[in-house]
Amino acid sequence: MKKIIIILLAVLLAVPVLASCSAKSNSGAVLDRASNEAYEEDHAPGEKSDGGSNDRKLIKRYAVNAETKAYDEKAPELDKAVSDAGGYFERRAETNGYSYGVRRLTATVRIPADRSDAFLDGLRELYNVTSFEKAAEDVTAAYVDIEARLQTLEAEREGLLNMISSVNSAEQYDFWYKLHETISEKEQDIAAYKAQLKNYDSLSSYSTFTIYLTEVKEYTEPEKEGYGTRIKNAFTESWEKFGENFKDFTVAFVRGFPGILTFAVISTGIFLAVFLPIRAAKRRNRKAKNK
Repeated sequence: MKKIIIILLAVLLAVPVLASCSAKSNSGAVLDRASNEAYEEDHAPGEKSDGGSNDRKLIKRYAVNAETKAYDEKAPELDKAVSDAGGYFERRAETNGYSYGVRRLTATVRIPADRSDAFLDGLRELYNVTSFEKAAEDVTAAYVDIEARLQTLEAEREGLLNMISSVNSAEQYDFWYKLHETISEKEQDIAAYKAQLKNYDSLSSYSTFTIYLTEVKEYTEPEKEGYGTRIKNAFTESWEKFGENFKDFTVAFVRGFPGILTFAVISTGIFLAVFLPIRAAKRRNRKAKNK
């Protein structure tokens, strides 16, 4: 009986230690989450960080199919809409109607990203928009990676420039020439990375719209959603929700795993400390009775 009491005391004394370890682990996770939330608040999407770059780089693309009954009047209004939005045409082409029987306008325009949705709403007011697609490519990770490489290269170039300034080109020509070649290579890489960042900045600051405008006699009526389509959409949405719930469950399980593990260890220790001595005592009693 004394052994059982000693074991129980040892297990109970271990509980605060394990609990404190778990609490430290959880507090570290809380601090990490708090710091991440604070960073996100201080660096909201669209705002500039200390480095001067947008925290999120999204390349938005739109494809719009539209119709109009008054082509002569409405087609030129696209030019005004693009100009009012602060955008510009990358490409503009029209067909006279002899080949296809109708007149068509195809245009690729660039619109400031913060005015993209307003520009799309304006197209809906001007024309009968039959369909549109919107896609956004997140290039934030690539942008940050290039920025990091660029900083490293610039630091290396600075070090090489300091080194070459202290080298006597006449006495150590081979070494000086090698340094000069290395600096040139670094500068070429720096220029290439800067060009990539500039391209990302351009693509993310202006959304790309591809617009197809067709002259029609009667507007196309929107298709009614059939029973099969509704079933398909409901099935797809249910799986998407299941996936999101499963992700939430996985995250919650990982966060609570230290506590679960601690409870399992303590429960197992208590069970072994209590059950095994009782079982051994019963065996001894049986043997004594048999004798």
